[in-house]
Amino acid sequence: MKLSRLLFCLLPLAIAPSFVATDAHACGGCIVSETEITQVTGHRMILSVSKDQTTLWDQISYSGDPKSFAWVLPIKGTVDIGLSSDAMFSALEQSTSVTINSPTINCLPPDCVGGPPNAGGGDATGGGGMGGGGVVVIAEEVVGPYATVQLSSQDPNALKTWLTTNGYNLPADISPIVDAYVAEGFNFLALKLVPGQGINSMRPVRITSPGAVPVLPLRMVAAGTGLTTPITLFVMAEGRYEPANFGKFTIDASKLIWDWDSSSSNYAKVRQDEYDASKGSSWHIEAGEPFSRFGFEENLRWSAEFDTANSGYGLDPMGPTALEECDADLAVLFSTIADGDLWVTRMTAELSRAALGTDLNLQASADQSTINRWLQVTNAIGTPPACPPPPDWCTPSSGTNGGVTPVDPNPWDDNFGSGNGSTSQGSASCAVATESSVPATFGLFGAALFMSLARRRSRRSS
Repeated sequence: MKLSRLLFCLLPLAIAPSFVATDAHACGGCIVSETEITQVTGHRMILSVSKDQTTLWDQISYSGDPKSFAWVLPIKGTVDIGLSSDAMFSALEQSTSVTINSPTINCLPPDCVGGPPNAGGGDATGGGGMGGGGVVVIAEEVVGPYATVQLSSQDPNALKTWLTTNGYNLPADISPIVDAYVAEGFNFLALKLVPGQGINSMRPVRITSPGAVPVLPLRMVAAGTGLTTPITLFVMAEGRYEPANFGKFTIDASKLIWDWDSSSSNYAKVRQDEYDASKGSSWHIEAGEPFSRFGFEENLRWSAEFDTANSGYGLDPMGPTALEECDADLAVLFSTIADGDLWVTRMTAELSRAALGTDLNLQASADQSTINRWLQVTNAIGTPPACPPPPDWCTPSSGTNGGVTPVDPNPWDDNFGSGNGSTSQGSASCAVATESSVPATFGLFGAALFMSLARRRSRRSS
């Protein structure tokens, strides 16, 4: 039976000192034994771009149960290799998540004489050498559970022979891609597990290169993937970024429909329709906003210091502490970007194999306004929740019915029409639900009613 696991694999940067788009970052392919059936099912990446350096992390999900993994990654020059943690990805995921709010519900306030009884106030490197056959070994080192080697060669056949001889079995369809990278002057970083380390010991790795060229060659990502590869990319930089040579889109809240019966929206379908319309070549800009490093740092550092076992840092008893590793990771993430200039952009894609044949060029967006990730739905279908009843202390005033101002016997028709219209924005109260919350929670008047009722029951019990 195939198991679904997370494989952490870096797509390192290949950055030249200039700002030429072709001298850019490079992504790596995951390689397993020819006899094993393993497929990459998605990537989550972090790209930090400052004026001085660029760093890329990658978290890879895959299906299958391979005995070992190896990576071949194009780079420019030499790179710095360090250890990271999946906690970094989880923290960014939570910090940039999209929230879908249900339509508002207008509940008329109760027309009561007086107020509730007794109503009152009160109230988180090694040396280089010849590797044989026209391949130069630039550097070798062990980084955590990984054995790493940086290679240089002007002969693609010699390079492929070296890789094959040393246990890197390149798929046939990746061979011409390696040829292209060699012709473009790239070196290569090869990583594999240190002998004796099991798959459960794998750690995320980060790669840092000097300079700032936000280009992400995706050609090597095709290794080990299926027809479609889901990718989530977080870009930490000065301002909002976007694809320069791929399609891009955002989702307009007016296209969304809320289903009261399932307490969910059609957000996923609208996004998938956009992916399908582009034939797997467009990126969804989910979020783009200024980023505060302080709360993010505090939470990640707290986890490293007080929840070390679950933080993913400090796993080597002979190495740095969890807090030291976490601080090193954070320092590279934010680099020399000034606090007031720091933005995060979150992009997702479901790239086809054809789309992975083109490098992703990123650029600062001409429009530096924020991308709203709090979407308010106005259209709805299904049966909305009922308004709360008045509290039991309510005494109806003259001309009222049961403490509630008489209204249309079916007030929801005014807001929802035949069940798929849009809500009206009244001045009474509102109800808002999210995809992950209860169907609806009521606003000012509803909250006041429930608070008053709770206070009375509390006094009764005391």
